[in-house]
Amino acid sequence: MADLNNPRTGHVLISVNGEPTVIGGHTNNYVPTATIEYYKDGKWHIVPSAFTHDNGFAVQLSSGKVLIGGGHERNLGIGQSFEVELYDPLTHTCEGFSSLDTKRALASAMALDDGGALITGNWHHDDAIEMYDGKGGFHPMKGVSCGRANPYILRTAKDDAIIFSSLDSTAAFTPYPVIDRLHGESYREPLLEEWGLLNEYEHMPSAAFIGDEAKGDYSYLLMVENEAGQAAIARVTNGEFSLLPTDAPIPMSYRWGGIAYGALIFANRQHRRAYLLGTDTLQYHKPQDTGHIYIVAIDYAQVPAHLTFGYTDVLQGLDIRKAVMTPDGDLMLAGGIPAENNFKPTAATWLLHVSPHDQAARTGLPWWAWTLIGLVLAALATWLMLLVRRRKKHPTLETPAVKPLEENHVITDNSEGEEDAQLMRRMCQLMEEQQLYLNPDLKVTDVADALGTTRVAVSNCIRSQRGCTFPQLVNTYRVALAQQLLNSQPDIKLTEVWTAAGFSSESSFYRIFKALTGTTPTDWRSNN
Repeated sequence: MADLNNPRTGHVLISVNGEPTVIGGHTNNYVPTATIEYYKDGKWHIVPSAFTHDNGFAVQLSSGKVLIGGGHERNLGIGQSFEVELYDPLTHTCEGFSSLDTKRALASAMALDDGGALITGNWHHDDAIEMYDGKGGFHPMKGVSCGRANPYILRTAKDDAIIFSSLDSTAAFTPYPVIDRLHGESYREPLLEEWGLLNEYEHMPSAAFIGDEAKGDYSYLLMVENEAGQAAIARVTNGEFSLLPTDAPIPMSYRWGGIAYGALIFANRQHRRAYLLGTDTLQYHKPQDTGHIYIVAIDYAQVPAHLTFGYTDVLQGLDIRKAVMTPDGDLMLAGGIPAENNFKPTAATWLLHVSPHDQAARTGLPWWAWTLIGLVLAALATWLMLLVRRRKKHPTLETPAVKPLEENHVITDNSEGEEDAQLMRRMCQLMEEQQLYLNPDLKVTDVADALGTTRVAVSNCIRSQRGCTFPQLVNTYRVALAQQLLNSQPDIKLTEVWTAAGFSSESSFYRIFKALTGTTPTDWRSNN
């Protein structure tokens, strides 16, 4: 794709009215840039902004305009700023109009239904929660339990939210974050004691929203990892945290070595599929500007969530931490610092075709043309197979931007991983054949005894192979059976469903079913 007009990092990359838009940041020599760029008709267009916003925040308001604020006061990422402005995507103009209550850099913002926004987070300065009233004013609301840089702000209800981060206000890693409520007392989340947030500056919670506001469902997906460095996915629904069960662990290495994942998750709610991006581990530790991109697709509506894995060729000047989902459901990367050098950001832009597109609709070719193309491709494939059988020398270079996704690709390079995989297969066979999950009082020791191993071995195996705990694994079987009963017996009572599926109570059935599927049993039956 066309490069940005200005190399930049420290910018915000969002989609505004269907136009990928980069806001603020700094360019070469660590100098903040007072510009915005939006992508339209195959190229980037520059818009002068009222102020510079290097590591500032940007959020589209319910009015359609974008609130932009904060950032570093001077070159080299120094200081914080009070400055705010509004960007109008219809006229592509900016206007400064007020100042924040607290000068900020590395802050986050969340739009509110009344036209305002919630703002919190700071860099080497006092932190608190303030509100933009939608009319030009900024007002302090409440303090925070600890200062945070680039915090997550997740809605838990129409008028409430939670705030947390992996970084304190000095950007030091805080592996066990305390969570603040917009309304209510702060608390510690047990899941984050075992699975910490990724240590990353970049995240965009709104991009990972998978809920339904009309139904009061505020669900998000987050990247987490354990002490062993295994990545997993957490689901947060109305403030309740759980580990998303997956049918395979997230791959942490591939043929070129280790994989480093970013904290960004992008949800395509139309297809009920989300994506996370990784890159070669060495890219974060050596002064290079090339690397592969790894894509993990998450079919989050399935129980357990189905994972697929893909990768790209080596690409120049990429940074997976600066990405956005396009209206077509593809992923665009623009700008960043692939070589970890703030003085030399990149202007490179890449488009990853990940969404299941209707190619006929995209190109406008008639059905007979696609039939002819299919026949030609089939003949070509047959010819290539014969050629490969005759000549196995000089393999051709794979050139597609994104290789076909490899289903459930799990790397097991050591004997311990192979033993866990074998134990997992035995465990699944035991669960499916003997239906142990139908016992409401099933314990991990029961399964360990049946397999002739220890409770610790079973727990560690489930965590490494499925990225979840023993109760979560058992509940995936129970929910799957409940879905089967609801499908096959439309008139069955819900009391009979949760009893037959092995749940201990009606309340646990409703809670677990919604946590794993994102909807209630009643709504699920109505929609399926």
